[in-house]
Amino acid sequence: MITAYQELLDWQKRASRQKQRRVVLDLEADSLHRYRERLCLIQYADERGVEIIDPLALNEEMQPFCEWLTGAEVWMHGADYDMSLLMGAYGVLPKLILDTQVAARLLGHEQFGLAALVEHYFGITLSKKNQKADWGRRPISPDMERYAQDDVIYMLDMADLMVGELRRLGRYDWFLESCEFNMLRARQRKHLTRAPWRIKGSGKLERRGLAALRQLWRWREMEAEFIDRPPFKVCLNEDLLRWSEQIQNFNPVTPMPHGPSPRIALFRRALREIFSMDEEEYPLLLTRKRKTSSLHPESAIDSLIGKRDAIAAELGIDPALVASRAQLEQSSFTQYDASPEGLMRWQRRLLGLPC
Repeated sequence: MITAYQELLDWQKRASRQKQRRVVLDLEADSLHRYRERLCLIQYADERGVEIIDPLALNEEMQPFCEWLTGAEVWMHGADYDMSLLMGAYGVLPKLILDTQVAARLLGHEQFGLAALVEHYFGITLSKKNQKADWGRRPISPDMERYAQDDVIYMLDMADLMVGELRRLGRYDWFLESCEFNMLRARQRKHLTRAPWRIKGSGKLERRGLAALRQLWRWREMEAEFIDRPPFKVCLNEDLLRWSEQIQNFNPVTPMPHGPSPRIALFRRALREIFSMDEEEYPLLLTRKRKTSSLHPESAIDSLIGKRDAIAAELGIDPALVASRAQLEQSSFTQYDASPEGLMRWQRRLLGLPC
């Protein structure tokens, strides 16, 4: 366990001497246990073995790790959330992340979680005992440390097997482009300015419902911060949407089924504030920006979806990997579009679209 600055400097020297794409990273956070999630553990593996970095102990002294990270090409599994963690904690990403979950999907695995893949390739069953552990707790138990090591110790051997399969099937270039595409999207997410209270499902609400959602979301955030717990421990997004729709339709609001009296009192105050709003205070509806080139007739989209499904069946992969409906709607059928909403080159080639 690396907990001191000099230890981290020594690690940086060793890690910098490793070959690119021959190292593995994984991260653990405490998002299930705190209001403001923290990056609590960094697991690193190369051909020599596993080392664990404790960013909570190092605190503000993580610069050697960040310097190494920005030039590194690493393997990770299901890296989307981990990229958000790295951007939130340090504002940097690796030069390239090769994602074994992406590789697994391109190979047609229906179960592509790390534990399922380790069992598939090595016949080893990983323990899930500490999957929801509090990684911000110190000291870390031996069981938790073993769990953290297991997340990376099989990855390089598994990556070698996957790369061999991808090359044999002619899909390795698809894999590289997909990984680069995912990193482009992760970097662009940093610049999104969409209000955080506009949660998934809010697009179905009208302005009155959005006003309710905004107020109830703020109530939940204040309560979660006060008790230092994740917002979902106060109530679920589904609850916020249900209450907002009830308010929008002038129906009685189903009260919270449980909770301490102060929480319920603040909930009722939030309701009173919603009911006292003028319509001018309601949030505006968002209109989805669409490019002129993406306004295709439904018949053209449906025809491509049929073609996509046939291609996916022949390849033995999820049709959404070939192209999602949203990608087809947003993409130009006449020229290559390099935006994160568009299709990648390998997808366009499969569909017979210009690259």
